[in-house]
Amino acid sequence: MVIVSLERINMFRPLTNISLRRKTQVTPPGNKTYLVEIDGQSRGYSRGEPLVAIVGSDMSLNLFTRDTFSSYAKYTGHEKSITGVRFSPCNPNVLYSCSMDGTIRGWDMRSKRNKAQQIFTGYEGNVFTSFDVNCTDSVICAGTEKVGEDAYLMFWDCRSTNILGAYKESHSDDITQFACGTLFKSLLCIPKQNNFSIKQVKFHPTKANSLATGSTDGLVCVFDICEKSEDDALVTTLNSESSVSHIGWCGTNSEYLYCLTHTETLLIWDAVESNILTRFDDVRESVSGDACSIDYLVDGFYHSSLKTLIVLAGNHRGEQTLLTIGKDKLYPVHRLSGAHSSTVRCLHWNDQTGSLVTGGEDSVISLWQQQDNIMENKTILDERRMEQSNAAHSLRKSEKRGSPLREPFEKTTKRLQRLTVQQD
Repeated sequence: MVIVSLERINMFRPLTNISLRRKTQVTPPGNKTYLVEIDGQSRGYSRGEPLVAIVGSDMSLNLFTRDTFSSYAKYTGHEKSITGVRFSPCNPNVLYSCSMDGTIRGWDMRSKRNKAQQIFTGYEGNVFTSFDVNCTDSVICAGTEKVGEDAYLMFWDCRSTNILGAYKESHSDDITQFACGTLFKSLLCIPKQNNFSIKQVKFHPTKANSLATGSTDGLVCVFDICEKSEDDALVTTLNSESSVSHIGWCGTNSEYLYCLTHTETLLIWDAVESNILTRFDDVRESVSGDACSIDYLVDGFYHSSLKTLIVLAGNHRGEQTLLTIGKDKLYPVHRLSGAHSSTVRCLHWNDQTGSLVTGGEDSVISLWQQQDNIMENKTILDERRMEQSNAAHSLRKSEKRGSPLREPFEKTTKRLQRLTVQQD
């Protein structure tokens, strides 16, 4: 454990009390498959244990139960690297995956394992590098690699797979110059890049129309997608001055945006006022010491009970450190070790259970949990298994009667029904 003051230990006990509960090898030993993406179902989404979806560098998509890491399913179908995975926010039986093969696939977890029930495609030549689904499960958005002078944001109707249109002006060589010259006169301009891609697409957790995107061109954009044109939809453009690796919403009402870059810089913006709140250049230098070795930043997550952003950092030996953010300093409060033997690439935080799942280049997934919650979760798991057993007979009868594979999606809000976006 990282040595910190007694006062800080008591203050951050929900973090310092986290320990390794379980780990498992996703692929056979010796298989050089990296785990690159994780997403998890929220508590209570399905009978029995909630699931976690794990994406491998070998185009594999595996589902495991979250608490016991039992193998649940494996999906195949993508022809190139999978760049994102998301469980449906509203339908517990639907999983989406995004790929560089130019498709987003919707999997019904009650149907045949290797056949997607929905396939979303864009324009010819699109390579999807990131995606997300809004909180009402009505719109999917995906980002692309640079095409010509622009990188695209593509939009689809979740229910019909119909493409709604695309934004193409906000992440481009032109917008980089505009952002530096007009919106951010106090910031240094970042150089033009010959090739860039939209690496992050993040819908707001509770506002279906609000979308944030981050790109290797250094820009983080915020959109209101119910507007009629891309110019009107662009709320603000923020400049990280470096290639963006991760973004996310944080704050009590998700009113802030955090950004991690490939140069290990951490920034936090007020997304409402469009002003920067804090910035830490090269976290490796500002935090690393005798008791804490950091080579890179994995990602961040918002801890609702502590009301703070938590950043997970790591070294290439597989050790990880939880960092909290002060006014002008980062504090290492807890070290996670004993699970991974190499670089950790992805995480999923479940705020309701206080549990963290990590995946790495060693093809291992690990579950970290607060000691106080382990017995509570065991009781919940036993109750779910009892519910599952009692419901099994009626579920089989329902399937024999020919119940539909897909449950109806939540209706699109009136504002989203007016969504129109510019097409090329």
